[in-house]
Amino acid sequence: MEWRKYQKRYVKKRKGKGLPFLSGLSWKREWNKPCYMVLTLLLVAFCISYSHTYIRIASASYLSKKISESYMCGTNISPASFKQTSENEYTMNIGHKKRAISTLLPSLQNAALELFQQYKIPVGAVVAMDPSTGAILAMASQGNNSTNHRFPLTLSSSYPAASIFKIVTLSAALEEEVIQPDDILKATKRLKYDGKWIQDSSNVASGPISVGNALAKSCNTAFATMAVDVGYPCLEKYATRFGFNSKLCPDMPVEVSSAVISDETYDIAASGAGFGDINMSPLHGVLIASSIANKGKIMKPTLIKQVVNAEGRVLATPSPQVMRTPITPETAETIKIMMVQTVHGEGNAHKAFYDRRGNPYIPGIKIAGKTGSLSSKTQPKNCTWFVGFAPADNPEIAIAVLIVNYDTWRAKACTITRKLLETYFEDKDKNSTLRMVNKQHVRDAES
Repeated sequence: MEWRKYQKRYVKKRKGKGLPFLSGLSWKREWNKPCYMVLTLLLVAFCISYSHTYIRIASASYLSKKISESYMCGTNISPASFKQTSENEYTMNIGHKKRAISTLLPSLQNAALELFQQYKIPVGAVVAMDPSTGAILAMASQGNNSTNHRFPLTLSSSYPAASIFKIVTLSAALEEEVIQPDDILKATKRLKYDGKWIQDSSNVASGPISVGNALAKSCNTAFATMAVDVGYPCLEKYATRFGFNSKLCPDMPVEVSSAVISDETYDIAASGAGFGDINMSPLHGVLIASSIANKGKIMKPTLIKQVVNAEGRVLATPSPQVMRTPITPETAETIKIMMVQTVHGEGNAHKAFYDRRGNPYIPGIKIAGKTGSLSSKTQPKNCTWFVGFAPADNPEIAIAVLIVNYDTWRAKACTITRKLLETYFEDKDKNSTLRMVNKQHVRDAES
């Protein structure tokens, strides 16, 4: 049939009907011709393939969203929702033939609980995480939350932040160029503001002190002066940047960490030095440490590593998300170098990480940290903190430890931290050695 006759016979009849790009075809008359049959089959196959792909993408997206909404918020954030199903894995059933695999490391989680029992610690909490992803590696507590029973101790801001807040003060001073990293400050044993005294501990000698040593030794008078120079509006601004006075994590029931700072000189000085009306949860403590480890970025914490089906096929993997960026990478790097002095210099945690002969308990691993300690004004108890990360130059783990001692001192937070880091790196070395042995066995079998 000539083309003009074909057009005249069929196109006029089909005008305005069917698909635009097939408007010249009369399917009733021509469908049984081989070329049209092939075209039809290809079109049907394409539609089926596309629809299956779309459904898979939509299902994965929907599942990931439901996981985020249902299993990464509310009470399900508690490690108690998971059960240890193997030596290296915690899981939780979340539906018909689906399991959520936790980011928790059983060796680290169990070590924290065992240390609480070993030292007979009345009240304690540990939170550890991967600072680059937000994956929670351990979340354990001992004792009751005496002030707010709605939150477990790891997520409760029941206790004072103490000198951990010096990280915020130093961040504000460096970011606003109130001080420079190589400045020399002054330790004066005690300072008086508005008729009230701020004192230093006995380990801080009077006289000139570097910014790094002031942080490592937790020099109160140097940081009080620094805070006054920074000023009330700026100090409050950086407290907000680090997550104080607001909901810390959108999907987690974490108690707000309060930082009540007034514009009175003494209150500014005391707050900047860690004596103000500032409370913090252990989860918040590890996020502050993570911001220094992760070049100024705070990642959204998560307990979910993967969701798998009954056959073990991965259905969803939560993506790391940046929650906030309180400081620049340059400021984070400067503070990191200073935090290393807390452990490996003449800082307050040196004795916890080195034996009496000067040998490190964890050789070959550089650790950055900040200590904090404060006695309660209302009850006979002493709070000690340690927040930090390791290895300092390539952080894998950030950690916050809170230990509350009553009349009898059981342990300090830096001691518990050291033992937990020992467990982490020993377990890592063991798994690395096991993988090497398995690879060698495979090579031997192939040869």
